[in-house]
Amino acid sequence: MGAWGLLVTAVLQAVGPLWAGFDQGRPDNPVVVPPGPFFAVWGLVLLGCLVVAVRGLGRAGDPGFRRLHVPLTVAQVGFVLWLVFAARVPVLTVPVFVLMLVMLVIALRRAPARAGSDQVLVEAVLGVYAGWSAAAVWLNVATVLDRPSSAVLAGLLSGAVVSTLVLIVFVCRTAAARIAAGVTGAWALLGVTLSASAAGSAALAALAAVGGVAVVVVVVVGRRLSARGSGGAV
Repeated sequence: MGAWGLLVTAVLQAVGPLWAGFDQGRPDNPVVVPPGPFFAVWGLVLLGCLVVAVRGLGRAGDPGFRRLHVPLTVAQVGFVLWLVFAARVPVLTVPVFVLMLVMLVIALRRAPARAGSDQVLVEAVLGVYAGWSAAAVWLNVATVLDRPSSAVLAGLLSGAVVSTLVLIVFVCRTAAARIAAGVTGAWALLGVTLSASAAGSAALAALAAVGGVAVVVVVVVGRRLSARGSGGAV
């Protein structure tokens, strides 16, 4: 799994939605699933991964990029499998999504440590990918359950909030990664807030809203603390 493997899987990931036949905006989705337009974030993920893969061809000898090859390649293959399973065997999307998130966490920890435009690009793309996945993997579980209760949905939504916060605080190492993950995670929770509100689930809407605010606060506070600790440079 080298630079070319990363590029091939990035291309497969990008074209996957065109042939998989999966519609994210199903009317029978649970109330914790964001409205269809919120899934446009995947376009940013797919494009970003393509850019990282193309950029990586010119950095094939860079140890920082080589460390990304395996985890990011596996995550991209996982996305393609997720699309296939979502349309045919939905229950299998859960372990695949979990694997994707684990690989993205590993990729974030292995991202190039050298400062510069490459680091910002990689960390931002991985942050968006992981930030959305950290929340969405829990919401994915709700879609494969048979009429989950409000208590179950609240538990899954709490898991989405906690996972996003853990990702930002303990996994993301740079401002670019924290901001990207935080904004994307908050975007997912905003979508849940709107969906739950539209369905009349005030408690779930409030939980999602509070979670989204918590994510934003953690990103802002973390940014300020990092700036003070490094003299303004992160």
